[in-house]
Amino acid sequence: MRPSLLKRARSHTNRQAISDFMHSRGNSPHPAADTISGHKTIEEETLPKYNADTFYPVRLGETLNDRYKVLVKLGFGMTATVWLAKDLKAAENSGNRKYVTIKINVNTLSDDYLKGRRAIAQKLFSANPDHVGYTHIRFMLDTFKVKSKHGEHLCIVYDVLREPIDLCMEKFPGRRFSCEKIRVLLPALLTGLDYLHSEAGVVHTDLKADNIMMGLGDPTILDRFVQRELEHPAPRKAPDHHGRIIYTSCSDFGEAPTMAVIASAKITDIGLAVFGDEKNYKPIQSNAFMAPEVILQCGWSYPADIWNLAVMLWDLFENFGLFDSIDTRPGHYQPAKHLGLMIALMGPPPKEFLKRGAKSNQFFDSQGEFKYPDYVLKDLDWEASVSRLRGEEKDLFIDFAKKMITWVPEERWTAKQLLEHPFLTKERDPNYLTPTPSLSRASTASMGSIIPSRTATPGPPPTSHPVGGSTLTVPSHPGPSSSSPKPLERTSSRPSTPGQADLDLSRPPSRASTFSMNSTNLTTRPKPKERATSDTTHLASINVDNKCSQDLINSILNRPKHPKANGKVHEEPIMEEPS
Repeated sequence: MRPSLLKRARSHTNRQAISDFMHSRGNSPHPAADTISGHKTIEEETLPKYNADTFYPVRLGETLNDRYKVLVKLGFGMTATVWLAKDLKAAENSGNRKYVTIKINVNTLSDDYLKGRRAIAQKLFSANPDHVGYTHIRFMLDTFKVKSKHGEHLCIVYDVLREPIDLCMEKFPGRRFSCEKIRVLLPALLTGLDYLHSEAGVVHTDLKADNIMMGLGDPTILDRFVQRELEHPAPRKAPDHHGRIIYTSCSDFGEAPTMAVIASAKITDIGLAVFGDEKNYKPIQSNAFMAPEVILQCGWSYPADIWNLAVMLWDLFENFGLFDSIDTRPGHYQPAKHLGLMIALMGPPPKEFLKRGAKSNQFFDSQGEFKYPDYVLKDLDWEASVSRLRGEEKDLFIDFAKKMITWVPEERWTAKQLLEHPFLTKERDPNYLTPTPSLSRASTASMGSIIPSRTATPGPPPTSHPVGGSTLTVPSHPGPSSSSPKPLERTSSRPSTPGQADLDLSRPPSRASTFSMNSTNLTTRPKPKERATSDTTHLASINVDNKCSQDLINSILNRPKHPKANGKVHEEPIMEEPS
């Protein structure tokens, strides 16, 4: 079973929702906060390398940088704690905009690491602000430093977003995205990835549900959230011998996200991002998301993010992860078993691809034969990996996934190409899709032997997608072997700028590229410009299956469109109850 990738405490137990917890308290309008025993480790104290001297001793109510009043703890990570604060310089009637998120980093980040993050942040901010994907990347608003008795702490200010989507989805029926919701979320993520790859030349390297957040939607949601916390303050531990109060986190904003909120999703946390115009070989990605070129050390670039996105779909939509039958915990992960599952899905890797891998000989012999055939599970295939869809919808979903999950990175479709896939663009008849209750985890028994626990050119013509309140026009893509396509364009006026470049430093510097970050207020917006280099120069060829994929797509789309055709009952897709 893959463990949780983020540490978030929402009450005395991880399972209890914070709203239920708070409403269970006394009726006093402003009760004192509950005190947690000093013998119990909570929040950042539970981290394996926690050192109290490296974390800033935040106190609720204190004002940072003579501007930001700290109100609520939102979360924590290996190298930072995250807080909701009120911007004292903002107008009182500015709704959610008078609040900000502040990430307060540990005091051990190296100057080289900070310089590297600054270079990435500046590129993201300046590449092409008119690109539609610009609004789907989280940017920073301000930076400053605070001092503690053990050193300086870099603080990064962001706009406030909802919880990561792996927490938001707990409010959906079945605690999973429905097919309709996935088709709203994906255009936001793909346009954001297209901006990262084709405009900024940046590889995220750690794309997963933890690092995707949505907008707030309701303009009063934060006022109500802060009032609720005032009336029901979160439990905390008394100051320890270091003088730190350990507060419990609260980041549950209540209502389930609407479709409009889902469409506002943003890619966050660029703490491990790197430039992609040159081959990289260092380890990246969480174990469950590791791409084959990363495991075999073939050199990786932008397509590694596409692989990440595809694997993440199962975490959002299915009742099991695509590779959940392997143990991905540190010290337990076996890349040979991971490769065995990939072979079960995709067949053996091409020999030419194996020749590129510095570690290929650890897993494959000189003839390209896999050394661990027992790890190739016979029961795992594309059909068995998707349990919540039927008929045409299932075929389109699998075809969409196959465009991202390929051995050879250059054969994966780009983010721009994936936006044109019929799984996203095909119009659905709501009267034809019969809603059914979402499947329970028990209903995935057919995958029991595989999953022991949960967890060509594109077909259609140019299509307009509603994304984040604007219309995205996707031009026809000539294919990876042709010249670079034009950037995606917004057909309506772009909303107000989200702020300056994102600079997310909540990760260890050992996995980041290295640059200074003393004055990172990027207050002057650069003029829009196009990247001189093609976003498809890394694509050398197209998989033979992809060349023929249009025939498959056409056969799917030309099926009978009504339950009864030629006197026979046509199989209907199984869908969740609509939102």
